[in-house]
Amino acid sequence: MKLYAFQPTGHGQLSFFVMAETKEHAIEQVGKHIAEAGYDYEAKGWGTDYYECTEAAPGVVIENAND
Repeated sequence: MKLYAFQPTGHGQLSFFVMAETKEHAIEQVGKHIAEAGYDYEAKGWGTDYYECTEAAPGVVIENAND
């Protein structure tokens, strides 16, 4: 399993982090979570290149500047 981090390239929208076997499964799980939570603005741009994905295997650290 890997940790998948989906982070927007702009400000205001949420970042999403999920453990999954594949990137495709991670995308599916985040999409399901967004739909169930009823997010609109908070996940604006989901499903487009507005969100960047970082994959981390065990022991890999992901940093976020929170700019």
